[in-house]
Amino acid sequence: MTTAFPRYAVRTEVVTGLGSLAHLDALLAGFGHREVAVVADTALAEAGVLDRVLAQAPEAIVVSRTLVAPDPDIEVVEQAAAQARAAGARCVLAIGGGSALGVGKAVGIRLTNDQRIDAYEGRDKVGEQPAPTIAVPTTAGSGSEVSNALVLHEAGRDNEIVVRGELCAPRAAVLDATVLRTLPRNPLLHSALDALSHALEALWARGASYFTAATAIQAARSIVERLPAAAAGAADGSSAAGANDEVLQELLEASCAANMACGNSGLALVHALSSSPSVPVPHGLQNAVLLPHVARFNAPLLAPEARALLPLVEALYEELGLVASFAELGLPAGSVDGARMLEASARNPFRDNNLRPTTDTDLVDLLRAAGAAFPEENR
Repeated sequence: MTTAFPRYAVRTEVVTGLGSLAHLDALLAGFGHREVAVVADTALAEAGVLDRVLAQAPEAIVVSRTLVAPDPDIEVVEQAAAQARAAGARCVLAIGGGSALGVGKAVGIRLTNDQRIDAYEGRDKVGEQPAPTIAVPTTAGSGSEVSNALVLHEAGRDNEIVVRGELCAPRAAVLDATVLRTLPRNPLLHSALDALSHALEALWARGASYFTAATAIQAARSIVERLPAAAAGAADGSSAAGANDEVLQELLEASCAANMACGNSGLALVHALSSSPSVPVPHGLQNAVLLPHVARFNAPLLAPEARALLPLVEALYEELGLVASFAELGLPAGSVDGARMLEASARNPFRDNNLRPTTDTDLVDLLRAAGAAFPEENR
């Protein structure tokens, strides 16, 4: 039997710092062509952020533009790709959170690969090098700008569609926190807690290594330290006025580093349990609810430096007024179906990547503690 050894690689060039968007035009020029398909979150166009980003690439020739709502499906990708191909796009500029960045990566794949995007579901199914893609994250959360995976949500499926592989990461990413200034408190909070789940999952994943741990621990500390100030700035308007840029920049860089860690270690139990599209809770918030429960489950097997983070996370939740329970979200009774979450985890490879082995009984207990409902309890 061949032994699987840990590997660590980041295939995306990362340009970072306040004002780094000024480098966007040079990155595009480095591709050797300027016919760009733009993919962005709908909210960014409405807030004027999209125009501010595009102003930093005056030499780009925008040949197509797709605005993406949360949780995009196959049709969104296929329509965007068809439009980009017909318009002669040679590269992709993806701007936004995880949804827009994921669609941007998918469009890059489809510009050079002929089959529908779901034909590449799984790992390393993409055959041809995608069109060059630059990612500009506008939330400090998903880390999709350095991820070699994209996630789509298709109605009627019990699991998300995940396309992953060595070729799928963006060619470059620009981390400039000035684009986070107007992000409202709740989206900022949920995104950052999603990033925190990435950092911590990298510490209790079977694929963890010295390198992933070093990256994950620093990222987790930065998020815990900076998130209260970032959330307060989003609430009182100081971030929108530009007074909180340094805090937002560190948060953005920490979220990117967290994905570098989990992208190499693999994710674990939090993401296995949150992989059912049937749960009507935003992905980041769903992970935030599950995170303390999974952390306590894995705590006995964690290294001391990793275990020392867990009280800090509990203190963070208390400071932010967060209760790690689906029952506290104000949803109709039974909306968060624990049985569906359990079923989804059984089909998800992240469950087996969790450091501490799990039984279904373990997970039922964990999900009940997190406020999920089971059908027999709703009768």
